[in-house]
Amino acid sequence: MPTVDDRPPGSSTRRRFLAWTGVGSAGLLAGCSNERSPDDDTGDGGGTQSYDAQFDVFDPTTSATAHTDRHLNPFNPSQSGCWHPGANVFDQPILYSKPNDELYPHIATGWEKSDETTLDVTFSDQWTWHDGDQVVAQDWATQLQLALEILRSTAEPGERPHQVIESVEAVDDRLIRIHLHNSFTSKYVFQNWLNGSLGDNSRGLYTKHDGQWTQWLEQLRDAEGDEAESVLEEITTTSSPELSAETVGNGPFRVSAVGDIETIMVKYEDHPNAEDINFEKYSLKLFSDAEQPSQPYIAEQVDAAHRGFPVADDIESQLPDEHTLINEMRSSNKLFAFNCGYETDGETPFDSANVRKAVCHIFDQQQVEQLLQGVNRPFEWPPCRIPGEVLRDDTHPSVERVQNFTRYGQNDTDRAAELLREEGYERGEGGDWVTPDGERFEIRFMNAPDRPDFQVLGRNLEEFGIAVDQESFDQATFDERRQNGNYHMMPDASGADGVSTMWGTGLILEWLPSILHYPVEAEIPIPIGDPDGSSGTKTIDLAEHIVQWHTTDEERYHRELMWWWNQTVPEMEVMYEPNAGAYNGADWEIEMPDEGIRDVLYAAPKLSDGAIRYTGD
Repeated sequence: MPTVDDRPPGSSTRRRFLAWTGVGSAGLLAGCSNERSPDDDTGDGGGTQSYDAQFDVFDPTTSATAHTDRHLNPFNPSQSGCWHPGANVFDQPILYSKPNDELYPHIATGWEKSDETTLDVTFSDQWTWHDGDQVVAQDWATQLQLALEILRSTAEPGERPHQVIESVEAVDDRLIRIHLHNSFTSKYVFQNWLNGSLGDNSRGLYTKHDGQWTQWLEQLRDAEGDEAESVLEEITTTSSPELSAETVGNGPFRVSAVGDIETIMVKYEDHPNAEDINFEKYSLKLFSDAEQPSQPYIAEQVDAAHRGFPVADDIESQLPDEHTLINEMRSSNKLFAFNCGYETDGETPFDSANVRKAVCHIFDQQQVEQLLQGVNRPFEWPPCRIPGEVLRDDTHPSVERVQNFTRYGQNDTDRAAELLREEGYERGEGGDWVTPDGERFEIRFMNAPDRPDFQVLGRNLEEFGIAVDQESFDQATFDERRQNGNYHMMPDASGADGVSTMWGTGLILEWLPSILHYPVEAEIPIPIGDPDGSSGTKTIDLAEHIVQWHTTDEERYHRELMWWWNQTVPEMEVMYEPNAGAYNGADWEIEMPDEGIRDVLYAAPKLSDGAIRYTGD
């Protein structure tokens, strides 16, 4: 399933790691790809007292790609290290807080609309690459241009490669000009781009504008037909540049040593915020058998973890005395995902919204609440693509708007039977439901045995007379089957951090349709709040609605989008999980201007008003 950040998982797994239990830092660097010691390059020190301390962080891609096999090409998601540890080695032009819907300047110091469809972005002159070269506007322009060209080469004739950005140009070393399709707000442009519609590109500035990147860009622009496909394949499959001691980044830490299960980075003294960083080394550690960061965190093998908290009730007492949560405003949804069957060859009963709604009505959510153990929380509201934390806070205007939406999960078997009969399903004499073709109605769950909500749903369906078949596949097969629409239902996990970001075009129009297979044009019953449609139906185009919402600020578009989700239920929100990280405050202190900014453990030392400080002896 996709991770909580809504990006497809990487492929090609290599399990070449030591077990997490009993592994000390001395063993972690076994098999380093270079002979350089971190102690060789601690620099001359900055304006703050500096400690030869090392900040050890749990690598969230545990049980995945070895560090020595990772690369830093953001256009190739396979075995990519752009997220970890690349997001620590490379800085972002702009940072974004999804929960608070706020932008924070970083390498980009400011932006303004020069006209309705032109956005000018000013770059700082304070950043340098780790080889000493100046970071310039052309570097980011190259990355954006290459991403747009990749999208353009795969777009259908007449289709916009990107729903928001038309083109990008570097005016000079400090000014980037972004041309837009419509009169979008500046915040929406960056929010849409930084929401991961282009995967790891949102996590940093990776491309120096000279060398291979520019060569690829020129080749892709000039190529046609088979030649263009060849260039595209090279860009999206090449594992270059490699993660190594020769990595040239632009962030506050640079790579010093890379082993299979640990990457050590040392402070880059010429970073604009270097003098406020009082420790020398930053380590990202991989643990082969630790699916949850709480295990090495409790064993004090790491000082911090990006995610994985809060923990289950039975291990809460084992946490360090100075245990401190970070990013508490972020959360993720656990959902029932349906194969809606649009433009796929796979067979699915869920090409009908009524059948999807019937299953959601059969579900008894109260039975799931009895199985939760302190990590997940029940999603107690109608499906609407609003974060659970926002609904629980009860202050956002959308909270009132969804009060009359259809509530599922109540084990309303009468309503479920009514919906199924509308689609030609019948209940046999023995109580089993049969399809319109006269076959026993059976639903296939793909890779769902570990989800308590699917366990409950399976029992509810069988008690109702619908058969359930559990199917399990390896990750590669799972990815292939969901992309091809060869499944009925599967578990999904989706980031749920902000109201507007949950409706990003890259997510709603690209990623989710690619695994759920729903059409991006649909009919909704009207008026809103009446599932029977006493006034008929209204056809909405999702792309047009999202654009209109973010150019006019008229909330009716958002309201109709939420109603579409509620009445077509391509997915049903069942549980949500606070997606916090944590650190041991015994020796460390973290400050952030906004707890909603992504990757706090990478972002804090980069920011002038943020910090990670060593406070030990």
